[in-house]
Amino acid sequence: MFGTGSRRAAAAHGNAFVYEFAWRSEALGGKLGAAHAVELPFVFDCLRLPELHGPGGLLGPAEAPARLATEMHTAWVRFARTGDPGWPRFRHGAHVRRFGGDAPAGRRATGNGRA
Repeated sequence: MFGTGSRRAAAAHGNAFVYEFAWRSEALGGKLGAAHAVELPFVFDCLRLPELHGPGGLLGPAEAPARLATEMHTAWVRFARTGDPGWPRFRHGAHVRRFGGDAPAGRRATGNGRA
């Protein structure tokens, strides 16, 4: 839902860093998936908060991958400090940085918002 619009905005801006968060939460019986904002506990490295766990918690009942949180948090801190998160800027036909999921390279980005 947010991918198409985000890629269109990045293409229009021409100077953005784009990523896709693909780790799927098992919250709500797996229906939540990799929804918007599920990555925030990973970005801020706060997976240990009990409120985030359980069948109705944002991260679901399973243990969330701490290594993914470290990877994302490190990238965001690096971006805040240097302006570079550690991957190339968005450009038509290039791979989008992907966190989590099973395809580390991500999907090819196109200027029309499709990947």
